[in-house]
Amino acid sequence: MPDEFDFKNYESMEEYGKTVEGTKYLHSLYLKAVNHPTRREILNIVNKAKKISKKELLKALLDKNLINDESSLNYNMDYLVKAFCVKEIEEDNIIYFEITQSGQVVEYLG
Repeated sequence: MPDEFDFKNYESMEEYGKTVEGTKYLHSLYLKAVNHPTRREILNIVNKAKKISKKELLKALLDKNLINDESSLNYNMDYLVKAFCVKEIEEDNIIYFEITQSGQVVEYLG
């Protein structure tokens, strides 16, 4: 069975969907993304804002004591971006995160 390194250059859901292994890997990644408590709260925050700067998101998570530093934010955001739950946008040298359709599942999770 392929591992994550076989899929590291994939940039769309369609690429994963070309093989059964890719579909299984993406599904597993997605479940790990949305079921993790910190990442779920990140999704809630981004979903409410629809678009939020990295700086604002970091402050919100630090204020809630969900993360300890920016590296924790980076790790979790990389995971959510890789699972197509959020997308990263850079405008005027500011990084923003925007919720995707897949990330909006958080509206239905308890």
